Parts: sequence; C-alpha cells; structure tokens
Amino acid sequence: MSVGGSGRLHDDPQGLARVRITLVVPTRNEADNVPRLVRELGSGLAGIDYRVVFVDDSTDETPEVIRKLAAEDGRVTLIHREGSDREGGLSTAVTTGMDSVSRNSEYTCVMDADLQHPPEKVREMLEFARESGADVVVASRYAPGGSYAGLSGPVRRAVSVGSKYLAQIVFKEARKTSDPMTGFFIVRNEAISGIQFRPTGFKILLEILVCAPELKVVEAPFNFQARNAGVSKASLRQGLDYLSHILSLFWYVPAAGRFWKFALVGASGVLVNILTLVVLAEFFNASKVIAWMFGVGLSILSNFLLNNAFTWRDIRHSSHIHFLLRGALAYPVAIVGIGANFAVYYPLLKYVTEAFPYYVIFSFLGIVAATGVNFILSSRLVFRPSLPKSLDPEASPKDISRDIQRELKADWVGLIRLPDLTPIGAPAHRDLTTADRSVVDMVTSTNHPTLAVTGPRRLPQARTNTRWANSLAVPVLRGEQTVGVVYATRNSTEPFTENDLHWLTAYASTAAPIFD
Repeated sequence: MSVGGSGRLHDDPQGLARVRITLVVPTRNEADNVPRLVRELGSGLAGIDYRVVFVDDSTDETPEVIRKLAAEDGRVTLIHREGSDREGGLSTAVTTGMDSVSRNSEYTCVMDADLQHPPEKVREMLEFARESGADVVVASRYAPGGSYAGLSGPVRRAVSVGSKYLAQIVFKEARKTSDPMTGFFIVRNEAISGIQFRPTGFKILLEILVCAPELKVVEAPFNFQARNAGVSKASLRQGLDYLSHILSLFWYVPAAGRFWKFALVGASGVLVNILTLVVLAEFFNASKVIAWMFGVGLSILSNFLLNNAFTWRDIRHSSHIHFLLRGALAYPVAIVGIGANFAVYYPLLKYVTEAFPYYVIFSFLGIVAATGVNFILSSRLVFRPSLPKSLDPEASPKDISRDIQRELKADWVGLIRLPDLTPIGAPAHRDLTTADRSVVDMVTSTNHPTLAVTGPRRLPQARTNTRWANSLAVPVLRGEQTVGVVYATRNSTEPFTENDLHWLTAYASTAAPIFD
C-alpha cells in the first residue's frame, strides 16, 4: 500500500476523520482523466464533507498525478497497489477502497475515473439516499430518463443488456434495480458492515444486492457518457469473470437463485427416475409399472436429500425426527406436483392436438407447472423453518433457559429479574451489553414484547447471506407489575420471526412464578 499526499497510510481507517461520503475510484492508467474528475467532484460536492480515495493499479504516471492532487487537496488520498496486491483487478480494488474507509464515512460512492459516470450526479444520489432512507442508491442507465448511449458500439451495448438480464433472471435480488451491473452507486456503510465481499470480475453491486437481500434500494437515472480520455478496459476476460461471478454467487450464497437450484435438483431427479426405470425393467425384468413406481419414489427421495443439502441448506432441522418428517412430506408434495403436470398436459393434449411437436410442448408446459407448484409447496411446507415446542412451566429456570435456547436456536437466553437486571438460570454467564440493556429497558417501560435487531449490525463473516445480531425480549407480568424479562439473542442468517415472538410471549404469560 502507498502513502498518499498528506503523509498518512490511507488504508488505515483510524487515521482519517469521519466524513459524510467517501468516493472510491479504482484507476488503471487514467492519468488524463483524474485531474478533471477531482475538479468536477469539488464543484459538484461543494458544501459537503467528502473524501476521494483512488485505488490505483496503474503502470503509467497516474499515481504521480494523484499524489500531486493529494498534496494540493487534503480530501484526495491514494492507495497504490503493486504485485500480488493487484490480484482480482477492479473488484478487489473496489473492496480494498471500501474496507479502508467504511468506519470513517456515512456513505461510500463507487464510480469510475473515466468520467462516463458524471461527477455532478453524486450530490443528487446522496440527496436521494438521505430523503428516502435507502441503503443503496443505484445510478441506472436503464431507468426512465437514463441512457446507455456512451457504451461504445452495438456489441458492447448488447453485452451490457444481456448481462443485466442474466443477473435478473438468476437472482431475484437483482430485480430491485433496472441496472444491477452498474459500477456507479452509493451505499450506506452501516448497512453492509461486516460482510466480507469476494466479487469475481468487476460488478460488486450485484454482490451487495445478493449477499444483503434486505437492503432498501432506490434508483437515480443517469446518462452514461462517452469516455473522456484513454481506452476502455473491457475485454473477453472480463466477460468470463462475470460469468464466474454469477456461478460463484449461485453456488456459495445459500438463498441466491433458490428456484434455479431447485430446478437443477429436479433435473437430476429426472435422470434418477429414468435410470432406475431402465435398470429395473431391462436388467431385472421387472414390470414396467413397478419399475416406474420405484423410479418415481427414488427420484423424490434423491430430490429431497439434494434440496436439503443444496437448495435449502440454510434451513435447519430442529431434530432428526423433524428431518424424517420433512422427508415423508416431500412425497405428497411431489404427488401434487405430478397432478399439476397432468392437469396442464392432458387437457391440452385432448382438446388442442396430439400432433408432433405440440404434445412435446404440452409436456414441457406441464413440467413447468409442476416445478412451480412443487417449489412453492416445498418452500412453505417441506422446508419451512421449524416452530418451537411448548415448555414445561414447572421446570427449573436453568432448564427453561436451556429449552428456550434449543427451541429458538438462540446463542444465549436469560431470564432477567427486575429491577436489578440479574439473569437467573442462564446456561452460561454473560453480562448484558449496552444494546441488551436498551432492549430490556424498552420492554419494561412499555410492557410490550419486542423483536429487535441490536444495532443493526452484522458479525464479520465469510461471503454469505446477511447474518443479523437480533434479539427477542418479552415482559413477564404479575398483575400489572413487570417482574422479569425473557431475553434471547441470536447471530444468524435466520432472524427471529413473529412466530418466535408469539411463542415466547405465550410462555412468558405463565412464567411469573419463576421470578419468585
């Protein structure tokens, strides 16, 4: 890493004062564009406390130009990468810049240095973020009022549009914006704190949308302009990196592209079905009907196991019995799917035509209907998060705490005695944090159960879906007096739900004797 013009290590967040917005600008051989960019940002952001961080991989005089600008303007800083630090290219340049400033800036704006992203647009995007309370403001070329005319040539325009639609087809989170592939956006730093992004290629916005699907996203249309100077870095390699990024998100982020994971598992089930049918009928001379029944049964079992390990691997089982019950439920759900297939296929065949290739098309439509029905029922029935069971009101505080912790899959449960806020019966000692106390105080002052995200914040984590630090707090009343609070915390990709809150509230209504 490099020391910038003001003499500090600018990738050290402790050395920088907090500002409203930091602009992270990756550069590679952009010496002719950087001075104009800094000048126009200064004009467009007049009156706003901002900083510009250039993350530079250049082999020309660009770092020297930036150092000169940094000497003239203390808001300009440089991180110059050399050797192995450059691995990952543009994507790691952006994440390096974001990591270096996230604690010292309310917002981060990512933009290019070639002036295809108009600097004057940043102020408007920041105002959008402040007024709407959005976590992400996307500068969209495809929103009404926007334009992608600055893309050079019809081939690059076609690639841009095609990559946009590919992302939106695979990931429902990408449909929050008309331009998930833009490199020009603002993000509220607190909203993405703790996530270790690992984008492949150059499209980090897609990574943010998929890994943090709860973010509020708004758009600001803009006209994508022609490059001011220099040459485009777009290449076939970047296209391959983009496809690799799509595959990486699809494979590693549990909830990403769940429907398509389900469809892939379903396709594998077709192969299992056919293979079983052929083996039993041809090699064991089994009845075709019996062979078909075994094929269907085995394919349903293989689909369930693969969906459990792949499609819904983030949905946990409460017990081994629960796992077996889910497996058993997969069979009637599959039968309903088969019925949906037949309900589409047979009427079309009977009342339209039996001629080739129409019956093949009808069969395909039946498969689509069956897949949709099967996916919906599997989501809502087979792989629905488990509900906790009833508790024994006569059990000891320690047993009650342990049972609540198990049923809610909580990290810690405390029966908090009032007014001294003393946990009783907790399985493990743990002092209440400031965030814990604020939630407990709110519950005791209102006498209303609370489902709270304590922060909000996320734990440092590998690239995955959002991992919330959240809590449940339910008052325990004796008459009109609050004698205690049942408090549970969990750091998980599965936040507590309203059902969890209702369940804990039902228990708390009978729990007053525990605090005697």
